[in-house]
Amino acid sequence: MEPIPKSRSFVRRWVLATLGGWLLGIVVVGLLGDALEGIGVGGQFPIALGVGLVVGYAQWLVARKWFAASRRWIWASAIGMTAPFLIADIVAIRWRAWSTADNATSLLLAVALGGALTGWWQRRCLQPRSGRGRMWAVASGGGWALAAVVTLFAMVPGHPESALDMWRNLGALPLGGAVMGAVTVVGLVWVLKAEGTESPAAGDAVGGLPDSHGSSGFGDRPEGE
Repeated sequence: MEPIPKSRSFVRRWVLATLGGWLLGIVVVGLLGDALEGIGVGGQFPIALGVGLVVGYAQWLVARKWFAASRRWIWASAIGMTAPFLIADIVAIRWRAWSTADNATSLLLAVALGGALTGWWQRRCLQPRSGRGRMWAVASGGGWALAAVVTLFAMVPGHPESALDMWRNLGALPLGGAVMGAVTVVGLVWVLKAEGTESPAAGDAVGGLPDSHGSSGFGDRPEGE
């Protein structure tokens, strides 16, 4: 396990991993979109699941080396991002105006909540190294929310009507991923600079998910132990 991240190498790898996961997740969801609709799976939650899963995996490739994060980092990202969108899709069946596909406010709220849930469940991977693990939920929620805000602001509303509009939309996607990488790496470095650890039992009763061995939360032992 590497020392607490301070180097430019860690910052660069984290931002690139987050950006790459963001873009690849969008591509994967786009390719699978028609197939999902063909089997009757609609709504926005499959998009959140795909992007959350791929971003979580990309970040974990860096996190496992620098602070021995377990694979729960991945599943926390996938489940954390999916949950708010699944709830929003169910609500939209009755109240269409609240659909995250049509309402920017609902979309941003779902993204922010998903990012915060992701960070809350991922905090257990950070607790062996820091007493500020809970603050990762704030950094994660902020990173995801700002990525969504920047992307929506930069993109052309509706369908592109010119080549310039198309290129603007294409440029907005990596911009959002880069913003999320930058915001989350600042928060992550700050969290990992804290000395001491939280009690492993702290917060277990809230937001814990069972692992394959029946334990709660996302704080198993680092891989290799």
